[in-house]
Amino acid sequence: MHHSLRISLAIAVAGIILGSAGGCGKEQKKEVAERETRVTLQPLQKRIFQRRIPVQGTVWPVEYATISAKISGTLELLKVDEGDVRKKGDLLFGIDRQILKNQVTLREDEIKVKQAELESAKIALESAKILEEKATIDYKRSLTLWSSKATSQSELETYETNYKKAETDVNNAKAAIVNAEAQLKQAEGNLIIARKNLDDSVVYAPFDCVVTDKYVEENEYVSTGQNILKLENQQKLEVICYISAVYYDLVKAGSTPVHFALDGVDKGKGVVTYKAPSIDPESRTFKFKVLVPPGISLVSGTLCDLNIILEEKEAYGLPTDALLLRANDRYIAYAIDPEKRAKSFDVVRGIVDGAYCEIVNAQELLNERFVVTGQTFVNNGSLLRAVDEK
Repeated sequence: MHHSLRISLAIAVAGIILGSAGGCGKEQKKEVAERETRVTLQPLQKRIFQRRIPVQGTVWPVEYATISAKISGTLELLKVDEGDVRKKGDLLFGIDRQILKNQVTLREDEIKVKQAELESAKIALESAKILEEKATIDYKRSLTLWSSKATSQSELETYETNYKKAETDVNNAKAAIVNAEAQLKQAEGNLIIARKNLDDSVVYAPFDCVVTDKYVEENEYVSTGQNILKLENQQKLEVICYISAVYYDLVKAGSTPVHFALDGVDKGKGVVTYKAPSIDPESRTFKFKVLVPPGISLVSGTLCDLNIILEEKEAYGLPTDALLLRANDRYIAYAIDPEKRAKSFDVVRGIVDGAYCEIVNAQELLNERFVVTGQTFVNNGSLLRAVDEK
């Protein structure tokens, strides 16, 4: 009996324990709360949206030149070195200046000689004309005398010879004048050339510039056409870019705005100043230029980032990450309803400008607060907990 009693008591105790355990499980199940998703909310934001084309271009000076020797000779004067800054009209270098000055003086003296020779020829012509006039009178008188048998045939021939010689002397004097005039004209031409050579021997800065390269040293002999200096006006720069022909009709010289960016930071605005009149048939690109605005520090020859602004408008939008792509290129965004649950809305994307995206159908969504962080873990009907609201 004692053994049966112990078994009965043990079964009873086990039943009590199991019953108690079952009761605790039911109570724990009732205490499990629905999981909330922590999110950040934000209504549609009104802002400026820009449709941009990022491009890279090379910085070039608007004014630049490689200065070469216009004449051959010794580089007697070189007043600049690399890095020197010069104003327009400042002296840069000179070639054989003294020799060329002497050439000008020689040509000036040559003109004086030719002018004197011309004057002598004119005087000689006047003298020849006087002698011709006297010889003509003598010849005509001798003809009269000869016809009346008052003079001999020999005397007539003498006067005739003198007359013909005088006529020839006049023609020779006229020819001498023509020759003297031609020589004077040639001498004047030689003077013009000598003066031009002297002018070409001294070269001045054609614009405000800095010397970026020097190819020869002072006292070197240089030949016509040989490069001497390279100049740049680094105070006036432009960026030259090439972009796809598909944008040709959208880019307008004088009106299309451009933003400069250095290391990803917007540095200022400019405008397209030049667009090529044609498209390159091989690369299918076209060239355009943008003047660098004052205050933007750039160095010629470097690469520069630009953003061409094809369209700009004020509109409502959301952070781009708030939009979720679904099938058939459909985008949705989650908003919170009055019961703090997620509700999806179809949104139509417009301009994507950096971290923000334009919402084309914004008017029907202005009263909603959208999930902008935590949306990856949200589904329709999810219980939301707003931890921050922008």
